[in-house]
Amino acid sequence: NIIWVIKMIIFFLAAAVLLIIVAFSVYFFFIAFVRRKTDSSSDIDSKENDFLDKYRPVIKEGLNYIHSTPSRWVYCKSFDGLTLAARYFDIHSHNTVILFHGYRSSADRDFSCAVKLYCEQGYNVLLTDQRSHGKSEGKLITFGVKERYDAVSWAKFFIENIDPKAKIILGGMSMGATTVLLAAGLDLPENVKGIIADCGFTSPTEIIKKVAKQGFHINASVFLPVMNLICIITGHFGIYGVSTEKALKNSKVPILFIHGKSDNFVPFEMSERNYKGMSGKKEILLVDGADHGMSYLVDTPSVEKHLCDFLKKISS
Repeated sequence: NIIWVIKMIIFFLAAAVLLIIVAFSVYFFFIAFVRRKTDSSSDIDSKENDFLDKYRPVIKEGLNYIHSTPSRWVYCKSFDGLTLAARYFDIHSHNTVILFHGYRSSADRDFSCAVKLYCEQGYNVLLTDQRSHGKSEGKLITFGVKERYDAVSWAKFFIENIDPKAKIILGGMSMGATTVLLAAGLDLPENVKGIIADCGFTSPTEIIKKVAKQGFHINASVFLPVMNLICIITGHFGIYGVSTEKALKNSKVPILFIHGKSDNFVPFEMSERNYKGMSGKKEILLVDGADHGMSYLVDTPSVEKHLCDFLKKISS
């Protein structure tokens, strides 16, 4: 009888632990992957953008340029049937940059200071809303797993519907950078001539582990298998085995990496690993004192020089 009681206690304890793991996994899945009903990231005066307070004037100047410059919305279908939206700034050039914003962010905010620069350098700009953001459809954010195919879809859409002779650069910030780096390992159209990746992470699992440890003081390795199973069941994608380092082994286009050395969200060492592991043409700019996504704002002259030099090499 005593042995039976001990076995039952062990069974119920194990069941309780498993139930706790599943419950926390579901909770973190909703926090990390599910689209928010409301999003104020594009409102530069919102409280969530207080960390940008020092740079609000220059960001507002960039936003004024975006909102006052003629553009039109264009739409394409993703590989899995979603309608994706992007704002197109047409300066009647054969050079075009397609930009992908970061996790739970907006294209307006992330590229507020870049659109004018690209246009002045002779590039049309396609400012995309990533799936499950802005005007684009989608219920789940997939940390680049599905977004990488969206990058290919946008490149093909542009070539087929706007300019067959286009020379295209894919650019991204944070998760957008991971999106375009993962796309580098896919079958990109020959029109894609380069990639610009600002502060991207190396894989969904690595960034989830890092954020969980930093923000929640927990080891996410315990919850990742269940979260991965939920992703497979609800979104038909998995988060294991997806890596920018693996993708870049197959990259055929030049890449410019940019990362702030004081990035407290995505460690700059991730960009260093991507850079070192890539065998093709590559450049890297590490900006002292720049936190996540802040390199352009912290050291505008240096970032602009590297961007402009890279663009000239691609367009020549």
